Amino acid sequence: MQEERFQPIDDTPPSNALTIASSSQPTLHLTEWPFDVTIAMLVQADHTIEIDSHHLVELIERASALGVRKIRTGALRATSAQRVLAQGFDVIDTLALLSFDLSQPIPHRRESSRIQPLRRRHYEQAEAVDLDAFGPKWAQHRNALRDTRQATLHSRSRRVSGDNEPVIGFALSGYTNDVGYLQRLAVSPSHSGRGIGWSLSCDALRWMEQRGCERVLVNTSVQNSAALRLYERIGFSELPEQLTIAEIEMDIPK
Repeated sequence: MQEERFQPIDDTPPSNALTIASSSQPTLHLTEWPFDVTIAMLVQADHTIEIDSHHLVELIERASALGVRKIRTGALRATSAQRVLAQGFDVIDTLALLSFDLSQPIPHRRESSRIQPLRRRHYEQAEAVDLDAFGPKWAQHRNALRDTRQATLHSRSRRVSGDNEPVIGFALSGYTNDVGYLQRLAVSPSHSGRGIGWSLSCDALRWMEQRGCERVLVNTSVQNSAALRLYERIGFSELPEQLTIAEIEMDIPK
């Protein structure tokens, strides 16, 4: 972890150097992938609207003309995944989708983990924890974490702090109508095994239950055995559907 990530800085979100929106599908656009400006991220703002192949081709062509090296998707459901793969994308990760039925008992969180609000001033430290937990390929920077909060109608951000660290773990959760989402859960590897992920998850479930949600969804890589074990111990059940993350190497015009 880099020390300078914990130095006080202006927390005003910087402007994104790359933003390419589809001219006819407003919910689809490209932006910079966190921590690698040569990769564009294909963002689906509304996952209930499937990716349109024509709009996808438009974005690929515009990104290629700007010299983008790669385009990487977020988590895609089956139909959208099929459409991007048909355009030459390759699968780089598969995500398990898990569901928690809120009619069942919610486990108690560990009292040793004092859960507090994750406020704007903590997002720099949350970014560092996320980078430590997921590595530069999959980590989210602070702007992406803020964007995650806007993906649902209602959202909640919580953290656990250490003796001298404002954030050693955090959870972003939200809900729309009666479906809740555990959107991001990250714990610093140096503090793993202390029940922090368990406590943050159970706290989020309790909040969504109190707001009238009927079920909660979460996804994680099928290769992330530690996260899968955690969610299954809490009471999540893996669904038959899986999500796809895909990537395409661009042909850079000469």
